[in-house]
Amino acid sequence: MKFPQVISSIAFKESILASTINTCIVFRNSILRSLKSCFLPVVAFTRPLAVSTLTLITFTLPVVIFTLPVKAQQITAVKSINPTTVEISLQGNKKMTIDFYGENIFRLFQDNNGGPVRNPEAKPSAEILVKNPRKPISKLTVKEENGQIFITTASITLLIDKTTGLLKIINLKTQALVAEKNLPISFDKTKFTLTLKEQADEYFYGGGVQNGRFTHKGKSIAIENQNSWTDGGVASPTPFYWSTKGYGVLFHTFNKGRYDFGANKKGVVSLSHDASYLDLFLMVNDGMVPLLNDFYQLTGNPILLPKFGFYEGHLNAFNRDYWKADSTGIVLDDGKKYKEAQKDNGGVKESLNGERNNYQFSARAVIDRYKAHDMPLGWILPNDGYGAGYGQTTSLDGNIANLKSFGDYARKNGVEIGLWTQSDLHPKPEVSPLLQRDILKEVKEAGVRVLKTDVAWVGAGYSFGLNGVADVGQIIPSYGNNARPFIISLD
Repeated sequence: MKFPQVISSIAFKESILASTINTCIVFRNSILRSLKSCFLPVVAFTRPLAVSTLTLITFTLPVVIFTLPVKAQQITAVKSINPTTVEISLQGNKKMTIDFYGENIFRLFQDNNGGPVRNPEAKPSAEILVKNPRKPISKLTVKEENGQIFITTASITLLIDKTTGLLKIINLKTQALVAEKNLPISFDKTKFTLTLKEQADEYFYGGGVQNGRFTHKGKSIAIENQNSWTDGGVASPTPFYWSTKGYGVLFHTFNKGRYDFGANKKGVVSLSHDASYLDLFLMVNDGMVPLLNDFYQLTGNPILLPKFGFYEGHLNAFNRDYWKADSTGIVLDDGKKYKEAQKDNGGVKESLNGERNNYQFSARAVIDRYKAHDMPLGWILPNDGYGAGYGQTTSLDGNIANLKSFGDYARKNGVEIGLWTQSDLHPKPEVSPLLQRDILKEVKEAGVRVLKTDVAWVGAGYSFGLNGVADVGQIIPSYGNNARPFIISLD
Protein backbone atom coordinates (compact mmCIF):
# COMPACT_ATOMS: atom_id res chain seq x y z
CA MET A 1 0.00 0.00 0.00
CA LYS A 2 1.44 3.38 -1.00
CA PHE A 3 1.84 6.20 1.51
CA PRO A 4 -1.17 8.35 0.40
CA GLN A 5 -3.40 5.30 0.77
CA VAL A 6 -1.91 4.59 4.20
CA ILE A 7 -2.63 8.14 5.32
CA SER A 8 -6.18 8.10 3.91
CA SER A 9 -6.89 4.77 5.56
CA ILE A 10 -5.55 5.97 8.91
CA ALA A 11 -7.48 9.22 8.63
CA PHE A 12 -10.77 7.52 7.68
CA LYS A 13 -10.56 4.90 10.44
CA GLU A 14 -9.59 7.46 13.05
CA SER A 15 -12.38 9.81 12.00
CA ILE A 16 -14.90 6.98 12.62
CA LEU A 17 -13.31 6.19 15.98
CA ALA A 18 -13.21 9.87 16.95
CA SER A 19 -16.88 10.26 16.02
CA THR A 20 -17.73 7.14 18.02
CA ILE A 21 -15.84 8.35 21.09
CA ASN A 22 -17.46 11.77 20.80
CA THR A 23 -20.93 10.21 20.69
CA CYS A 24 -20.13 8.03 23.67
CA ILE A 25 -18.81 10.94 25.69
CA VAL A 26 -21.90 13.03 24.95
CA PHE A 27 -24.19 10.15 25.87
CA ARG A 28 -22.28 9.42 29.06
CA ASN A 29 -22.34 13.09 30.08
CA SER A 30 -26.14 13.31 29.64
CA ILE A 31 -26.57 10.30 31.91
CA LEU A 32 -24.19 11.70 34.48
CA ARG A 33 -26.18 14.92 34.53
CA SER A 34 -29.39 13.00 35.11
CA LEU A 35 -27.84 10.96 37.91
CA LYS A 36 -26.12 14.09 39.29
CA SER A 37 -23.60 11.98 41.14
CA CYS A 38 -22.52 8.79 39.46
CA PHE A 39 -19.25 7.28 38.28
CA LEU A 40 -19.62 5.34 35.05
CA PRO A 41 -16.31 3.49 34.66
CA VAL A 42 -17.22 1.12 31.84
CA VAL A 43 -19.70 1.37 28.97
CA ALA A 44 -19.91 -1.62 26.63
CA PHE A 45 -21.68 -1.27 23.28
CA THR A 46 -22.95 -4.54 21.85
CA ARG A 47 -26.60 -4.31 20.75
CA PRO A 48 -29.59 -1.97 21.04
CA LEU A 49 -31.39 -1.96 24.39
CA ALA A 50 -33.77 0.31 26.18
CA VAL A 51 -31.87 2.93 28.11
CA SER A 52 -32.49 3.68 31.76
CA THR A 53 -30.39 5.38 34.39
CA LEU A 54 -29.92 2.07 36.19
CA THR A 55 -28.94 -0.24 33.32
CA LEU A 56 -25.78 -0.81 31.34
CA ILE A 57 -25.99 1.14 28.09
CA THR A 58 -25.48 -0.85 24.88
CA PHE A 59 -25.32 -0.01 21.16
CA THR A 60 -24.06 -1.66 18.00
CA LEU A 61 -20.61 -0.17 18.30
CA PRO A 62 -17.15 -1.42 19.22
CA VAL A 63 -16.30 -1.90 22.91
CA VAL A 64 -15.12 1.35 24.50
CA ILE A 65 -13.71 1.65 28.00
CA PHE A 66 -13.74 5.11 29.57
CA THR A 67 -10.45 5.48 31.40
CA LEU A 68 -9.50 9.04 30.47
CA PRO A 69 -7.16 10.47 33.13
CA VAL A 70 -6.33 13.48 30.93
CA LYS A 71 -8.78 15.76 29.13
CA ALA A 72 -8.75 15.60 25.34
CA GLN A 73 -7.34 18.67 23.61
CA GLN A 74 -10.03 19.33 21.02
CA ILE A 75 -8.83 21.48 18.12
CA THR A 76 -11.02 24.39 17.05
CA ALA A 77 -8.86 25.99 14.34
CA VAL A 78 -5.52 25.69 12.56
CA LYS A 79 -3.62 28.23 10.45
CA SER A 80 -0.18 28.95 9.02
CA ILE A 81 1.18 32.19 10.49
CA ASN A 82 4.46 32.30 8.52
CA PRO A 83 6.41 30.03 6.11
CA THR A 84 7.69 27.79 8.94
CA THR A 85 5.04 28.04 11.65
CA VAL A 86 1.55 26.63 12.26
CA GLU A 87 -0.70 27.80 15.09
CA ILE A 88 -3.33 25.42 16.46
CA SER A 89 -6.23 26.74 18.55
CA LEU A 90 -7.53 24.39 21.25
CA GLN A 91 -10.71 24.35 23.25
CA GLY A 92 -10.62 26.79 26.16
CA ASN A 93 -8.76 29.54 24.27
CA LYS A 94 -5.48 27.62 24.40
CA LYS A 95 -2.91 27.58 21.63
CA MET A 96 -0.17 25.25 20.43
CA THR A 97 2.63 26.42 18.12
CA ILE A 98 4.49 24.12 15.72
CA ASP A 99 7.58 25.76 14.22
CA PHE A 100 9.84 23.94 11.74
CA TYR A 101 13.62 24.39 12.07
CA GLY A 102 14.23 22.19 9.05
CA GLU A 103 12.40 19.67 6.87
CA ASN A 104 12.61 17.05 9.64
CA ILE A 105 12.86 19.11 12.86
CA PHE A 106 10.02 20.97 14.52
CA ARG A 107 9.49 22.84 17.76
CA LEU A 108 6.34 22.16 19.78
CA PHE A 109 5.35 24.93 22.19
CA GLN A 110 2.27 25.20 24.40
CA ASP A 111 1.72 27.59 27.31
CA ASN A 112 -1.82 27.38 28.63
CA ASN A 113 -1.28 30.60 30.57
CA GLY A 114 -1.01 32.46 27.28
CA GLY A 115 2.72 33.20 27.29
CA PRO A 116 4.47 33.75 23.93
CA VAL A 117 7.03 31.41 22.36
CA ARG A 118 10.27 32.21 24.20
CA ASN A 119 13.62 30.90 25.36
CA PRO A 120 13.69 29.21 28.77
CA GLU A 121 14.47 31.40 31.77
CA ALA A 122 18.07 31.03 32.91
CA LYS A 123 19.95 32.58 35.86
CA PRO A 124 22.70 33.35 35.05
CA SER A 125 21.88 33.87 31.39
CA ALA A 126 22.60 30.97 29.04
CA GLU A 127 21.27 29.63 25.76
CA ILE A 128 20.57 26.02 24.82
CA LEU A 129 20.40 26.72 21.09
CA VAL A 130 23.14 28.02 18.82
CA LYS A 131 22.71 31.45 17.24
CA ASN A 132 21.49 30.05 13.90
CA PRO A 133 19.73 26.73 14.56
CA ARG A 134 17.46 26.79 11.50
CA LYS A 135 17.76 25.21 8.08
CA PRO A 136 15.46 26.25 5.22
CA ILE A 137 12.35 24.26 4.35
CA SER A 138 11.05 24.07 0.79
CA LYS A 139 7.32 24.04 1.47
CA LEU A 140 4.99 23.67 4.45
CA THR A 141 1.43 22.56 3.75
CA VAL A 142 -1.56 22.35 6.09
CA LYS A 143 -4.83 20.64 5.27
CA GLU A 144 -7.87 19.21 7.07
CA GLU A 145 -9.55 15.98 6.02
CA ASN A 146 -11.86 13.48 7.75
CA GLY A 147 -11.39 15.05 11.17
CA GLN A 148 -7.61 15.04 10.83
CA ILE A 149 -5.04 17.81 10.36
CA PHE A 150 -2.10 17.09 8.04
CA ILE A 151 1.02 19.27 8.46
CA THR A 152 3.59 18.26 5.86
CA THR A 153 7.12 19.16 4.79
CA ALA A 154 9.34 17.39 2.26
CA SER A 155 10.44 14.92 4.95
CA ILE A 156 7.65 14.37 7.50
CA THR A 157 3.92 14.55 8.07
CA LEU A 158 2.29 15.37 11.40
CA LEU A 159 -1.15 13.79 11.63
CA ILE A 160 -3.27 15.36 14.41
CA ASP A 161 -6.74 14.21 15.44
CA LYS A 162 -9.03 17.24 15.77
CA THR A 163 -11.18 15.64 18.48
CA THR A 164 -8.49 14.32 20.81
CA GLY A 165 -5.43 16.38 19.81
CA LEU A 166 -3.39 13.16 19.59
CA LEU A 167 -0.40 13.35 17.27
CA LYS A 168 1.25 10.87 14.91
CA ILE A 169 4.58 11.53 13.16
CA ILE A 170 5.37 9.86 9.84
CA ASN A 171 8.74 9.72 8.10
CA LEU A 172 7.90 10.27 4.43
CA LYS A 173 11.19 8.80 3.21
CA THR A 174 10.61 5.45 4.93
CA GLN A 175 6.80 5.73 5.20
CA ALA A 176 7.20 4.65 8.83
CA LEU A 177 5.11 5.78 11.78
CA VAL A 178 7.99 6.80 14.07
CA ALA A 179 6.15 8.23 17.09
CA GLU A 180 2.65 8.83 18.38
CA LYS A 181 1.12 10.38 21.46
CA ASN A 182 -0.64 7.98 23.79
CA LEU A 183 -2.58 10.62 25.74
CA PRO A 184 -3.12 14.38 25.51
CA ILE A 185 -0.37 16.45 27.13
CA SER A 186 -0.96 16.83 30.87
CA PHE A 187 -0.34 20.20 32.55
CA ASP A 188 -0.44 21.40 36.12
CA LYS A 189 1.00 24.49 37.81
CA THR A 190 4.55 23.18 38.03
CA LYS A 191 4.82 20.20 35.70
CA PHE A 192 3.93 18.88 32.26
CA THR A 193 3.86 15.27 31.06
CA LEU A 194 4.07 14.08 27.46
CA THR A 195 3.04 10.46 26.88
CA LEU A 196 4.11 8.45 23.81
CA LYS A 197 3.60 4.85 22.75
CA GLU A 198 6.51 2.45 23.16
CA GLN A 199 6.94 -0.24 20.55
CA ALA A 200 8.06 -3.74 21.50
CA ASP A 201 11.31 -3.61 19.52
CA GLU A 202 12.10 0.04 20.36
CA TYR A 203 15.13 1.12 22.41
CA PHE A 204 16.09 4.47 23.91
CA TYR A 205 19.44 6.20 24.50
CA GLY A 206 20.69 9.54 25.81
CA GLY A 207 19.94 11.72 28.82
CA GLY A 208 23.56 12.76 29.34
CA VAL A 209 25.83 11.02 31.87
CA GLN A 210 23.53 8.35 33.34
CA ASN A 211 26.06 6.34 35.35
CA GLY A 212 26.01 2.60 34.79
CA ARG A 213 23.25 2.76 32.19
CA PHE A 214 23.43 2.37 28.43
CA THR A 215 20.00 1.58 27.01
CA HIS A 216 16.98 2.88 28.93
CA LYS A 217 14.21 0.53 27.80
CA GLY A 218 12.16 -0.54 30.81
CA LYS A 219 13.91 2.06 32.98
CA SER A 220 13.33 5.56 34.29
CA ILE A 221 16.07 8.22 34.23
CA ALA A 222 16.39 11.54 36.04
CA ILE A 223 17.28 14.66 34.09
CA GLU A 224 18.83 16.53 36.98
CA ASN A 225 22.25 17.17 38.47
CA GLN A 226 22.45 14.72 41.39
CA ASN A 227 26.15 15.36 42.09
CA SER A 228 26.66 11.61 41.91
CA TRP A 229 29.36 9.66 40.07
CA THR A 230 28.33 6.21 41.33
CA ASP A 231 26.20 3.57 39.62
CA GLY A 232 22.66 4.83 39.12
CA GLY A 233 23.55 8.46 39.77
CA VAL A 234 23.43 11.40 37.37
CA ALA A 235 26.42 13.71 36.96
CA SER A 236 25.91 15.74 33.78
CA PRO A 237 22.32 15.40 32.49
CA THR A 238 21.16 16.36 29.00
CA PRO A 239 17.42 16.81 28.24
CA PHE A 240 17.69 14.80 25.02
CA TYR A 241 17.05 11.19 24.04
CA TRP A 242 16.69 9.28 20.79
CA SER A 243 14.78 6.19 19.76
CA THR A 244 15.76 3.34 17.46
CA LYS A 245 12.43 3.91 15.69
CA GLY A 246 13.86 7.05 14.12
CA TYR A 247 13.14 10.08 16.24
CA GLY A 248 14.78 12.18 18.95
CA VAL A 249 13.45 14.72 21.47
CA LEU A 250 15.25 17.73 22.92
CA PHE A 251 13.38 19.47 25.74
CA HIS A 252 14.08 23.20 25.62
CA THR A 253 14.36 23.76 29.37
CA PHE A 254 16.82 24.01 32.26
CA ASN A 255 14.27 22.57 34.70
CA LYS A 256 14.52 19.09 36.20
CA GLY A 257 12.81 16.20 34.48
CA ARG A 258 12.18 12.47 34.45
CA TYR A 259 11.92 10.17 31.44
CA ASP A 260 10.13 6.84 31.99
CA PHE A 261 10.69 4.37 29.15
CA GLY A 262 8.18 1.69 30.15
CA ALA A 263 9.36 1.30 33.76
CA ASN A 264 6.04 2.27 35.32
CA LYS A 265 3.85 0.88 32.55
CA LYS A 266 5.04 -1.34 29.72
CA GLY A 267 4.37 0.15 26.32
CA VAL A 268 4.21 3.73 27.59
CA VAL A 269 6.91 6.42 27.44
CA SER A 270 6.19 9.16 29.98
CA LEU A 271 8.27 12.34 29.70
CA SER A 272 7.97 15.12 32.26
CA HIS A 273 9.73 18.31 33.37
CA ASP A 274 9.11 20.65 36.28
CA ALA A 275 7.79 23.43 34.07
CA SER A 276 4.33 24.94 33.63
CA TYR A 277 4.58 25.01 29.83
CA LEU A 278 5.75 22.64 27.10
CA ASP A 279 8.71 23.50 24.87
CA LEU A 280 10.51 20.78 22.93
CA PHE A 281 12.17 19.97 19.62
CA LEU A 282 11.40 16.72 17.85
CA MET A 283 13.58 15.43 15.03
CA VAL A 284 12.90 12.57 12.63
CA ASN A 285 15.70 10.71 10.89
CA ASP A 286 16.92 7.23 10.05
CA GLY A 287 19.56 6.10 12.54
CA MET A 288 21.73 7.32 15.38
CA VAL A 289 24.24 9.43 13.43
CA PRO A 290 21.64 11.48 11.50
CA LEU A 291 19.65 12.07 14.70
CA LEU A 292 22.75 13.23 16.56
CA ASN A 293 23.55 15.57 13.67
CA ASP A 294 20.04 17.03 14.03
CA PHE A 295 20.76 17.53 17.74
CA TYR A 296 24.04 19.25 16.86
CA GLN A 297 22.22 21.52 14.40
CA LEU A 298 20.27 22.92 17.36
CA THR A 299 22.88 22.88 20.12
CA GLY A 300 26.21 23.13 18.30
CA ASN A 301 28.79 20.64 17.09
CA PRO A 302 30.73 18.56 19.62
CA ILE A 303 34.11 20.04 20.46
CA LEU A 304 37.08 19.28 18.24
CA LEU A 305 40.06 19.09 20.56
CA PRO A 306 43.28 20.92 19.75
CA LYS A 307 46.02 18.54 18.64
CA PHE A 308 47.74 18.48 22.05
CA GLY A 309 44.42 17.48 23.66
CA PHE A 310 44.63 14.03 22.10
CA TYR A 311 47.72 13.29 24.18
CA GLU A 312 47.88 12.44 27.87
CA GLY A 313 47.26 15.23 30.36
CA HIS A 314 48.62 15.49 33.91
CA LEU A 315 46.51 17.19 36.60
CA ASN A 316 47.84 17.84 40.10
CA ALA A 317 48.66 20.54 42.64
CA PHE A 318 52.33 21.70 42.65
CA ASN A 319 52.14 24.89 44.70
CA ARG A 320 50.73 23.79 48.05
CA ASP A 321 52.14 20.62 49.64
CA TYR A 322 55.19 19.76 51.75
CA TRP A 323 57.46 16.75 51.22
CA LYS A 324 59.30 15.18 54.12
CA ALA A 325 61.67 12.20 54.17
CA ASP A 326 59.74 9.18 55.44
CA SER A 327 60.47 5.45 55.14
CA THR A 328 56.78 4.80 54.38
CA GLY A 329 56.67 7.33 51.54
CA ILE A 330 57.27 7.12 47.78
CA VAL A 331 60.67 7.04 46.06
CA LEU A 332 61.65 10.22 44.16
CA ASP A 333 64.53 11.16 41.86
CA ASP A 334 67.23 11.15 44.54
CA GLY A 335 66.38 7.56 45.54
CA LYS A 336 64.93 8.59 48.90
CA LYS A 337 61.39 8.10 50.17
CA TYR A 338 59.17 11.11 50.89
CA LYS A 339 55.69 11.63 52.27
CA GLU A 340 53.42 14.42 51.07
CA ALA A 341 51.25 16.60 53.34
CA GLN A 342 48.99 19.57 52.63
CA LYS A 343 50.00 21.22 55.91
CA ASP A 344 53.54 22.21 56.87
CA ASN A 345 55.17 19.06 58.25
CA GLY A 346 58.66 20.50 58.41
CA GLY A 347 59.47 19.27 54.91
CA VAL A 348 60.26 21.00 51.61
CA LYS A 349 57.47 23.00 50.00
CA GLU A 350 56.82 22.27 46.32
CA SER A 351 56.58 24.88 43.54
CA LEU A 352 55.99 25.14 39.81
CA ASN A 353 59.54 25.96 38.70
CA GLY A 354 61.84 24.35 41.32
CA GLU A 355 63.47 27.71 42.03
CA ARG A 356 63.85 27.09 45.80
CA ASN A 357 66.17 24.11 45.72
CA ASN A 358 63.06 21.92 45.43
CA TYR A 359 63.29 20.77 41.82
CA GLN A 360 62.25 17.14 42.39
CA PHE A 361 59.03 18.40 44.06
CA SER A 362 58.19 20.80 41.21
CA ALA A 363 55.86 20.76 38.19
CA ARG A 364 58.90 21.08 35.90
CA ALA A 365 60.22 17.78 37.25
CA VAL A 366 56.99 16.06 36.18
CA ILE A 367 57.48 17.23 32.58
CA ASP A 368 61.08 15.98 32.65
CA ARG A 369 60.03 12.58 34.02
CA TYR A 370 57.61 12.04 31.14
CA LYS A 371 60.37 12.97 28.71
CA ALA A 372 62.93 10.72 30.42
CA HIS A 373 60.58 7.75 30.14
CA ASP A 374 59.68 8.55 26.51
CA MET A 375 56.01 9.07 27.40
CA PRO A 376 54.28 11.74 25.28
CA LEU A 377 52.64 14.42 27.45
CA GLY A 378 50.27 16.88 25.81
CA TRP A 379 49.17 19.19 28.63
CA ILE A 380 49.51 19.81 32.35
CA LEU A 381 47.41 21.55 35.02
CA PRO A 382 49.72 22.59 37.91
CA ASN A 383 47.05 23.98 40.31
CA ASP A 384 44.52 21.13 40.45
CA GLY A 385 43.91 21.09 44.19
CA TYR A 386 42.09 23.20 46.77
CA GLY A 387 44.14 26.18 47.90
CA ALA A 388 47.02 25.50 45.51
CA GLY A 389 47.20 28.58 43.28
CA TYR A 390 50.11 28.90 40.87
CA GLY A 391 52.56 31.23 42.61
CA GLN A 392 54.01 32.16 46.01
CA THR A 393 54.55 35.90 45.59
CA THR A 394 52.68 38.73 47.31
CA SER A 395 50.78 39.90 44.21
CA LEU A 396 48.58 38.53 41.46
CA ASP A 397 50.90 39.89 38.76
CA GLY A 398 53.88 38.20 40.44
CA ASN A 399 52.04 34.88 40.45
CA ILE A 400 51.06 35.27 36.77
CA ALA A 401 54.74 35.89 35.96
CA ASN A 402 55.56 32.63 37.81
CA LEU A 403 52.91 30.81 35.78
CA LYS A 404 54.33 32.28 32.54
CA SER A 405 57.81 31.04 33.46
CA PHE A 406 56.43 27.53 33.91
CA GLY A 407 54.44 27.83 30.67
CA ASP A 408 57.54 28.83 28.71
CA TYR A 409 59.38 25.76 30.02
CA ALA A 410 56.44 23.47 29.27
CA ARG A 411 56.00 24.76 25.71
CA LYS A 412 59.73 24.38 25.06
CA ASN A 413 59.15 20.68 25.78
CA GLY A 414 56.03 20.42 23.63
CA VAL A 415 53.52 20.66 26.48
CA GLU A 416 50.67 23.17 26.89
CA ILE A 417 49.54 24.46 30.29
CA GLY A 418 46.10 24.83 31.80
CA LEU A 419 44.42 25.73 35.09
CA TRP A 420 41.72 24.44 37.38
CA THR A 421 39.08 27.05 38.12
CA GLN A 422 38.54 26.75 41.86
CA SER A 423 37.08 30.23 42.26
CA ASP A 424 36.01 33.25 40.20
CA LEU A 425 37.86 33.82 36.96
CA HIS A 426 38.24 37.57 37.27
CA PRO A 427 40.12 39.61 39.94
CA LYS A 428 38.47 40.31 43.28
CA PRO A 429 40.42 42.66 45.57
CA GLU A 430 39.24 40.94 48.74
CA VAL A 431 40.78 37.59 47.70
CA SER A 432 44.36 36.79 48.74
CA PRO A 433 47.03 36.82 45.96
CA LEU A 434 47.38 33.03 46.25
CA LEU A 435 43.81 32.45 45.08
CA GLN A 436 43.34 35.55 42.92
CA ARG A 437 42.46 34.86 39.29
CA ASP A 438 42.64 36.90 36.11
CA ILE A 439 41.63 34.67 33.22
CA LEU A 440 42.43 37.33 30.61
CA LYS A 441 46.06 37.69 31.73
CA GLU A 442 46.40 33.95 32.35
CA VAL A 443 45.46 33.27 28.72
CA LYS A 444 47.14 36.29 27.09
CA GLU A 445 50.36 36.56 29.12
CA ALA A 446 50.97 33.14 30.70
CA GLY A 447 49.72 31.15 27.70
CA VAL A 448 46.99 29.08 29.39
CA ARG A 449 45.22 26.89 26.79
CA VAL A 450 43.21 24.45 28.95
CA LEU A 451 40.59 25.04 31.62
CA LYS A 452 39.06 22.51 33.95
CA THR A 453 35.78 23.67 35.43
CA ASP A 454 34.04 22.13 38.41
CA VAL A 455 32.83 22.81 41.95
CA ALA A 456 32.39 26.57 42.56
CA TRP A 457 32.62 27.61 38.94
CA VAL A 458 30.05 25.11 37.67
CA GLY A 459 27.96 25.41 40.83
CA ALA A 460 24.60 23.67 40.62
CA GLY A 461 25.12 23.01 36.91
CA TYR A 462 22.31 23.80 34.44
CA SER A 463 22.59 27.35 33.07
CA PHE A 464 25.27 28.26 35.65
CA GLY A 465 27.76 25.78 34.21
CA LEU A 466 26.78 26.52 30.62
CA ASN A 467 27.27 30.24 31.18
CA GLY A 468 30.81 29.72 32.53
CA VAL A 469 31.86 27.39 29.72
CA ALA A 470 30.51 29.83 27.12
CA ASP A 471 32.46 32.67 28.79
CA VAL A 472 35.82 30.91 28.58
CA GLY A 473 34.98 29.48 25.17
CA GLN A 474 35.14 33.08 23.91
CA ILE A 475 38.13 34.18 25.99
CA ILE A 476 40.60 31.49 24.85
CA PRO A 477 40.44 32.28 21.11
CA SER A 478 40.07 36.05 21.67
CA TYR A 479 43.08 36.44 24.00
CA GLY A 480 45.03 33.30 23.08
CA ASN A 481 46.05 34.01 19.48
CA ASN A 482 42.93 32.32 18.08
CA ALA A 483 43.61 29.10 19.99
CA ARG A 484 41.00 26.36 19.88
CA PRO A 485 39.11 26.17 23.22
CA PHE A 486 39.82 23.10 25.37
CA ILE A 487 37.50 23.01 28.38
CA ILE A 488 36.95 20.07 30.73
CA SER A 489 33.66 20.55 32.58
CA LEU A 490 32.91 18.32 35.55
CA ASP A 491 30.45 18.33 38.42
